[in-house]
Amino acid sequence: MKYFLDSFNRVSCVATFCLLVASSTSVWAGSLATTNLALNDGFGPDAGRWHGSATIVASVFGDTLTAEVDWAAFAPGPKFQLYLDGEGIAQSNPAAPGEVIYVYQIVSVTAASPGIDTLTVGVDASDVRGSLTAPSSIPTGAATEHSPASGGDNTTSMAWFFNGTELHPGDTSSLLIFTSPFAPELDFLQVNSGLAGPIPSPLVASISDRIFQFDIPEPNTLALSLLSLLGLLQRTKKTR
Repeated sequence: MKYFLDSFNRVSCVATFCLLVASSTSVWAGSLATTNLALNDGFGPDAGRWHGSATIVASVFGDTLTAEVDWAAFAPGPKFQLYLDGEGIAQSNPAAPGEVIYVYQIVSVTAASPGIDTLTVGVDASDVRGSLTAPSSIPTGAATEHSPASGGDNTTSMAWFFNGTELHPGDTSSLLIFTSPFAPELDFLQVNSGLAGPIPSPLVASISDRIFQFDIPEPNTLALSLLSLLGLLQRTKKTR
């Protein structure tokens, strides 16, 4: 009887701890720039996680630009779909099995003359490209949203063009995406309003020459996994 009570107390304490951890780290928390669902392979700029935000301010010969771009990379699997669902975006994850999805969004424009017409993300020419999916976009359904007119893989960059759909103050963009089986590294972001663009360019996630290998589970995922394991162990003991 004492053995059973000791075991029960240990399980109860661990379960309580796990539930506290799970409740303190919500998988739904955060925008694209802060979501806990972003890929975490230990190399990202936020405690190993690949997400962030870039503020861009530029003025050249009367052309102006002040904007904010949020970005994240998501591991193969369900996490990007969870992000879409959590944000109320009724779209499907377009990534194939084994592909990392790279996502960018212009979330704020406070100055843009003549208007934001291009967003590009750098890709090192030496990086192995693999079965890379060319740039495209996912509509969010926002009233302020502008989708790119076209996009392309320009060898040293992934590009989205807003020709005829330029962004002005108060506008946002669709989710701008591409996919690759390769894990992230930091590379340059360029956003242009006419001649105005960031100097130097900020850094965001883009593909590297490292094939994707792993995504570190979030604390709540580990906690729930441990709870399941403890439950299985207890059931096994009872059947003996």
